Amino acid sequence: MGLHGCYTPQPSTSIPFEPLSAPDTIRTEAALLALERSHQLVYVDHRRITNEPKGDMLEGAKLVRAGGDFWLVYHLPVRYSAPQHDYDIEGFSEDGRYLRLIQRSGSLTRGHENATVDLLWVDLERATYATINVRTFDQQWDTDGADTDTKGRITIDSAVVTYAGSYLYITHGCAMDGRSVPCDDPGGAYLITPEALVLDTTISVARTDIASNEPPPPLTAIDRAGFVTRARLCPGDPGTRSTLTPLDSDARERLLQGQASRYANCSLSYGWLLKERPQTYITLLSDRDDDHDLLWLAYDDAGKLVGLDTLASQWGDGQLIRWECVDLDPHGNLLVEAVEEETLRDEVDTMAYRRDTLIYTIRVEGSGLLDELGTVRSHYGLKRLPKDLTRCWVEKHSTATRPPYPWTSLRAVIPEDLKVFQHVIGDLNRDGAQDHVLVLTNEADDGPRDLLIAFTAPDRGRYVQHSFLKAFLPEKTSGGFHDPIGEEGISGISINEDTLLVTQFGGSAWKWTSTDKYVHDGRRNAFYLVETGGRSFHAAGEEGLHEELKELIILKEQKKLTSEQQVRYTELKELEEKATWRSTRFKVGQKPMAR
Repeated sequence: MGLHGCYTPQPSTSIPFEPLSAPDTIRTEAALLALERSHQLVYVDHRRITNEPKGDMLEGAKLVRAGGDFWLVYHLPVRYSAPQHDYDIEGFSEDGRYLRLIQRSGSLTRGHENATVDLLWVDLERATYATINVRTFDQQWDTDGADTDTKGRITIDSAVVTYAGSYLYITHGCAMDGRSVPCDDPGGAYLITPEALVLDTTISVARTDIASNEPPPPLTAIDRAGFVTRARLCPGDPGTRSTLTPLDSDARERLLQGQASRYANCSLSYGWLLKERPQTYITLLSDRDDDHDLLWLAYDDAGKLVGLDTLASQWGDGQLIRWECVDLDPHGNLLVEAVEEETLRDEVDTMAYRRDTLIYTIRVEGSGLLDELGTVRSHYGLKRLPKDLTRCWVEKHSTATRPPYPWTSLRAVIPEDLKVFQHVIGDLNRDGAQDHVLVLTNEADDGPRDLLIAFTAPDRGRYVQHSFLKAFLPEKTSGGFHDPIGEEGISGISINEDTLLVTQFGGSAWKWTSTDKYVHDGRRNAFYLVETGGRSFHAAGEEGLHEELKELIILKEQKKLTSEQQVRYTELKELEEKATWRSTRFKVGQKPMAR
């Protein structure tokens, strides 16, 4: 068998948009509901995707657009005949203009195996799509006539596609038998036009090195065989997991490293490979009885475990249910989508259903603790940070309402000319629903920031703007060397139970910090300042100040202070007074929340 080059398409200056098939017209909700039982539907107007029909009912996917008293239904060009062909609807672009679909195809004959993955980039407004090959695996081998493999070649072409503004960035990497080789088409930056994705040669895009993209230790070839690569993961019921391979003791130690003892009495199975490089994200399936059955792990490029947490799959009762999914955005950031459904009843026992969806980004947080032998043991976990704008929404409908259901976005209560700088979530008015506090700024972030407080409405089906305070918070240049509310972990907004905290920090050599606390008064339906406090200190010399003052206090008690030491003692006492946190409390209703 001759040497085969890396299988890649020839360099192309454009990737054309093709029209979707002519739409069908559906005029009744009953017909639309019947279509949901056989197809996965994408509702363009509400940016909603239905679940796949159960069992063998799935016949493909369709795009649905409302047209007055009827619906236009387009067939999406994906094939479904597992295991040779299957697809995933990855979701919408963050601006809502495009839909991403993944189509997988494969063939296996004697001496040849080929598998391809295509990204279908759908322009929702124009009802067109472009096809981008994002992975080709090609294996060819010779046999000796007795079905015994003698030699072969494996070539891989893999591409990463990133959407930003008016461009799609496509970077290719190629490998042959595990060695990185040049690609015929290295990729590039493609301008999105109505007719095609057009290569912009003035923008350089670095290639992806496939050989170095192999996941780092501890993911061995044995481990890799057990994982399924998916960009989105929503846990299913245990009955769908019967074919997954349990971890043996060696694999448990290899994957969990120093954290293995925490799961000594827990059965773990291979799960999903979410991402490779620069960090590797995987999930394991767990049978712990704490309502968590996804174990999330992250490894750095040296193979060290740098993140570990459990992600809830599903819990609740007959009135309330909550589940979580794991997702990766186009930039490789891990997101957690938390969905909560609640059955609502009014005074006449009429039922309605509410669904609230929140998207969180995650940040790995670690700590080191000394064990009984004096060895430092590292522990890792996730801190969930709410992601704002259109990725936070709520819906409500009665039992008689037919889909599609109306969705209300948090974006609807935010002025269009402002962007979100910070965002926190909590129950401020103590009604059992999530409320939202946002710091807003202009696009350049070059002026004072606004504060917006939005409540979930009493009917649980929408967001309402409660307070909008213009220029309530300082601009980023007013804190000396620091952004007064932008120092992560030090300053900014937060919610503690039902109290909103606004913490500021600034200065240069001399630092200052302050915290204001606000609560909502239900009788007046307004927010009030209930406590304010702060202090100032010298960043470099605070510890030395205390030591020096301690020595002078001893001399003072012994009546041995010189006149110079007396002056210094007075100075240090004044500095200590400034550095001591002082707070003032107010009665609710005394200090309205205002600029």
